Amino acid sequence: MRLRRMIHKALLCLVLTLPHPAQAAEPCDRNCLESHANAYIAAALAHDLSKLPLAPDVKVAENNSAIRPGEGSFATLSGQGKYRHYFADPVTGSVGLITTVTEHGAKGILDLRMRVVDGKIAEIETLMIRDAGGHDRYEALVGPEQPWLDVIPPEKRLSRAEMVRAVNHYFTSMTHNDGRGDYTFFDDECDRLEHALKTTNVRQREAYGHSSDTNFSSLTCAQQQETGFLGFVTEIRNRRFFIIDEERQVMLAAVTLDHNGTIRKLPQTNGTVFVLPPYFNVPRTLQVYEAFKLRGEKLYRIEMTLVETPYGNRPPWQDGADITVIK
Repeated sequence: MRLRRMIHKALLCLVLTLPHPAQAAEPCDRNCLESHANAYIAAALAHDLSKLPLAPDVKVAENNSAIRPGEGSFATLSGQGKYRHYFADPVTGSVGLITTVTEHGAKGILDLRMRVVDGKIAEIETLMIRDAGGHDRYEALVGPEQPWLDVIPPEKRLSRAEMVRAVNHYFTSMTHNDGRGDYTFFDDECDRLEHALKTTNVRQREAYGHSSDTNFSSLTCAQQQETGFLGFVTEIRNRRFFIIDEERQVMLAAVTLDHNGTIRKLPQTNGTVFVLPPYFNVPRTLQVYEAFKLRGEKLYRIEMTLVETPYGNRPPWQDGADITVIK
């Protein structure tokens, strides 16, 4: 009997010392994740790291280069504008933000991606895009189009893997684009922004990017791919699909675009030949953050931001279990 009481007492002590379920870290939902993004901006504007719940081994990078916490734009931001497009993935604890900022008064765009683990910020990646024109266009938009924010009924949602597959078709189709692929992954009403500039279905024709072509931006998303115009993209690598919002059917991905400088002319499917502008005379690498809104299995809205990095530049750390990479 005495032995039984001793065992019972020991078991009771063990139960009392085990972590209570209420003590476990609460899951970080959309509001929680967005609050962490807001906290980062506030801390950066104050140039005060102590305002952030950083993990002891937090990883930080800006414009595809590893830096120490507190360096880069964290030390130079002086203001935030009106445009704020949030992305949240409670499954992986990842949050993203495209927003307008100023750096000592100079206008720019900041892309932010963070991962929150047990209430601590474990990863921070930023693109500091010093583009005053893009800043002003975003400010004129004020915020993202409503479709980005719409919640999709569960029965109409793609799975995470299906969403990745749909977006990956887009990146693959751009590499050595020759206009002969299957571009049915675009919605008929697909529209695309690049630094808040509408690059599809533009009624008043204007030159696209670094070229003098005024027809390209008047085309639909699918029609643009069908021209073979984008064949100067020689590789799209390090594809990272790190924010998958199943509820809204939205993704935020990062990819690295290489233009190796060797392609000077591109035959177009309309019988013309596109002579590449001088910008592409030399090797270039662009680090891209690109957001996607899916409608069913098709790409409905695309929002692209980018910054140029040294040619051949690689992501700041190797791919982990939290990041899905498709070669």
